[in-house]
Amino acid sequence: MTQPVNAGSNVVVITDSTSSLPAELATALNIGVAPVSVIIDDVAHDEGDGISPDEVAEALAGGFSVTTSRPSPEIFARAYRVATSYGARRIVSVHLSSELSGTYESALLASKHAQVPVTVIDARTTGMALGR
Repeated sequence: MTQPVNAGSNVVVITDSTSSLPAELATALNIGVAPVSVIIDDVAHDEGDGISPDEVAEALAGGFSVTTSRPSPEIFARAYRVATSYGARRIVSVHLSSELSGTYESALLASKHAQVPVTVIDARTTGMALGR
């Protein structure tokens, strides 16, 4: 998971890997990115860190079974703890449409136990539209 490392602004943004933010941009903007799991023939990989878009495309082209799974609430809880440990006083957690995934729900569940206020936003979109 890409973690925010500088919470000097007191507000940290967390999103998920469906935002398709390049790692360099997420790092430069201090945005934490929680990976969605990509499951290929019953083997789970973290989107972004564990598997590339090209590898997913190859699996699809090769006829493999490809599905996804939302990040667990614990993934978000960890991201919120890390952001808080670096000084975040507030977290804005922006995620793909709740109509497409349970990612928003996982973030919302984790936010209830965070040490600082967390605003969870259903972006009602996915892909680069979410990342913008």
